[in-house]
Amino acid sequence: MLLIDKTLLKLSKGLWRWILLITAVRFVILVATTNFAMVIGSFLGNMFSLSVTREALHDAVLSALYACVIIFCFQILQGELEYRCSAKARTELRKTIFGKVLRLDAGYIEKIGPTSAVTSSVDAVERIQVYYSEYLPSLLFSVIAPVFLFFRLKSYSSIIALFLCIVSLSLLPLNNIFRYHIEKLRKTYWHSLDDMTGYYLDGLKGMMTLKLFDKDKEHEKNLYHKADVLNQNINAFMKVNFTSFLVTESIIYLSIIISVYLAIQAVINNMLPLSSALTILLLGYSYFSSIRQLMNATHNALTSVSAAAKIEEILSVNTKRRYEPDLMNQEEYADGIYMKDVSFGYEGRDQVLHQVNISVKKGQTVALSGLSGCGKSTCANLMMRFLDPETGNIYMEGKPYYAMQPEEIRKKIIMVPQTVHLFSGTLRENLLMGKENVSEEELAAVLKDCDLYEFTQSLAEGLDTRISDGGGRLSGGQKQKIGIARALLSKAEYIVFDEATSSVDPESEKEIWDCIHRLARSRTLIIISHRLSTISGADRIYVLDHGNVIEEGNHQELLQKRGFYFDLFENQKILEEKVIV
Repeated sequence: MLLIDKTLLKLSKGLWRWILLITAVRFVILVATTNFAMVIGSFLGNMFSLSVTREALHDAVLSALYACVIIFCFQILQGELEYRCSAKARTELRKTIFGKVLRLDAGYIEKIGPTSAVTSSVDAVERIQVYYSEYLPSLLFSVIAPVFLFFRLKSYSSIIALFLCIVSLSLLPLNNIFRYHIEKLRKTYWHSLDDMTGYYLDGLKGMMTLKLFDKDKEHEKNLYHKADVLNQNINAFMKVNFTSFLVTESIIYLSIIISVYLAIQAVINNMLPLSSALTILLLGYSYFSSIRQLMNATHNALTSVSAAAKIEEILSVNTKRRYEPDLMNQEEYADGIYMKDVSFGYEGRDQVLHQVNISVKKGQTVALSGLSGCGKSTCANLMMRFLDPETGNIYMEGKPYYAMQPEEIRKKIIMVPQTVHLFSGTLRENLLMGKENVSEEELAAVLKDCDLYEFTQSLAEGLDTRISDGGGRLSGGQKQKIGIARALLSKAEYIVFDEATSSVDPESEKEIWDCIHRLARSRTLIIISHRLSTISGADRIYVLDHGNVIEEGNHQELLQKRGFYFDLFENQKILEEKVIV
C-alpha cells in the first residue's frame, strides 16, 4: 500500500542513509535467495539425469550452503540496521517535537494542549519510527525486487517473467485505493487517543476529589467508554489493513497458480526443461516476497501516517514572533512599562482586553484588581510577552516590545505565578534557574529575604536536598517562597506576582506578603491579587472589569470615588470580619 506522507518525509532528514542501507541489505539477501533457488532448481531438475556426477552434487551443496550463510549473516545485519534506524528516528523526532513545544510560549501551549504534546512526543513517535525502519525500505525494495527477478527469469521464460513483473508492480497502485479510508480514520483515531489519555490523566490528578465525592465509579465507567471508542477506531484500522491483505494475497496466489500452469504446459510441450520449470516455481513465490514484506509493514505504517497528522498539528503552530528591531523608541514611555491601547482575545473565545492603558513606572508598585476573568492575568502574560496584543503596543523603558526578542524582555521582567513549578533535582538547581553564577553569600542573603534560610539549614543535605514530583513534599508556602527567591536571583528589574498567595495557608501568606512589601523598596512590582487589603499600599491600582480599565488611582483615591473598587473592598471587608468572628 502506498502510504507516502509529506510530514513523515519532511521529518526523515538524517534517516535516509539507514533506509538505503536496509534496502541494500535486503537486495543482497534477494540475490543470495535467487542463487539458492537456481541451484536447487537446476539440481532437482537434473537429479535423474545420467550426467549428474558426485562433483556436481558437491558443487550444488557448497553453492546452496554459501547462499544460506550469506542470507543468515545479512538478515542479522538487517535487524541491526533496523534497530539503529529506529533509535535514530526516535531521537530526531523527539528532538523536533520537544524543540517545537518548548518554543511555544506559555500563552500558546493551549493551542495544542499538554495531552496532545504528550501523546505526540511519546505514543506518536513510537508508531512513526517503524515507518522509517520498516515501511520505506520495504516500499523501495518492492519496486527493485520485481525488476531484478524479471531479468533473472527472462532467460527461462520471458512470458512468465513479464506476467509476474506486471502483477507485482500493479499491486502497489491497486492497494492505494485504501488510502482514502485511512485519511478519514486517522484524525478520528488520534482524537479518541487524546480524549482517553486526557481523561485518564485527569482522573490520576483528581483522584482525591473523585473519592471525596464518590465519583470514582462514574469516572471509571466513562473511561471504559472512551477506551471502547478508541478500540473501535483501532479495529477500523485493522479492518482496512485486513481487507488490503485479503485482496493482495488472493492476487498473489492466483498469479502463482497461473505461472505454474504456464510452466507445466511448457514442460509438457517440450518448450521448457524440468529444471527451469522448478526454478520458475521457486522464484515465482520469491517474486512476491517483497510485496509481503511491504504488507507486513503497512499495518504499522497506517498508524504512522495517522500519528503524523497529530504531529503536523504541533509543527504547524507558528512559533515565530514579530520582531522589528528598527522600530523607533518612544521617549514619553521611557519610565518603566507602558501598555497603550492594548486589546487581546484568545482563539475561539470573546475578546478579553479592550483598549487597555496601564503604566508601570520604575520604582513603583502597581496592582491590578478586579473580579475573576476580568483580564488581570492576561495583562501579566502580555507584559511577559507570553502573548502578543491583537492591537495596541507595549513599551519597556521607551522601547517597543516588537523591537525586542522575548528572551531580551525576560531578562528585565520575571514572574512569580500562582503555582510555582519545581523541577526534579536539588533545591540549589531550582533556585539557580534564575542565575547560575551566584556566590554562597548572595544566595544566603536572598534566602533570608524570603524567610527560607532557616528551613534550608534544617535540611540534612541543605540546598543539595533533592526534590521530586514537582516538590510534592514541600508545603505550598515553601514552594512559593522558592519561586520568589528564584525570581530575586535573576536580578530582573520588574517582578510580576500573579496571585502568588492564593494557594497557601494564612501564616505563609503573611510571610510572603511581608517579603513582597520588603521587595517594593528596591524593585518595580506588578501585583495581581484577589485580596484588596494586601494591595492597599500600592502606588497605583488599576481596576479591571470585563477587559476594561474602569478605575485607577491609589487605595485612598479609589475609596473616595465610592465606585467599583469601593464596593469590592467593602464586601471583602465584611466577609473577612465574618471569618474572624
